[in-house]
Amino acid sequence: MTDKEEIIKNKLNAICKYIGVAPEISIKPEDNNLYMVDISGNDLSFIIGYRGESLDALQNLVNQMIFKQLNEWVQVVIDINGYKNQKQGKIEQIAKRFIDKVRFLGHEVDLPPMEAYERRFVHMLLSQYDDVESESRGEGRNRRVVIKPKK
Repeated sequence: MTDKEEIIKNKLNAICKYIGVAPEISIKPEDNNLYMVDISGNDLSFIIGYRGESLDALQNLVNQMIFKQLNEWVQVVIDINGYKNQKQGKIEQIAKRFIDKVRFLGHEVDLPPMEAYERRFVHMLLSQYDDVESESRGEGRNRRVVIKPKK
């Protein structure tokens, strides 16, 4: 385990101990400064929170703590009990339904507001299609993906 992985694990263990849970934590380095963290255990839904808001806050907190300690940006992506993977599957289904809707109606359609990583996933998914394109619009919590026919 590298120094960065050890720091990530220590920070997460300290947070989990503070909130009174003892989950299993596995860390998988992806790219240069990207680490995928899987947290698994029983009764962790309160850490996920409403629509993943607490999970996003935890991820942001851990990223800030690591930056403060290392003085360099390390991106840590945290998933709890496969929540983000399940959510990505749902987002993919929604995006495909909206692609069909755009094709049928012939004009742009707005998806519901999404987090940044969800919008990025939708943009990457739509880049595989030749007849539609996407862009993000809005500010803050109301930022959403707009799917429109290619001209």
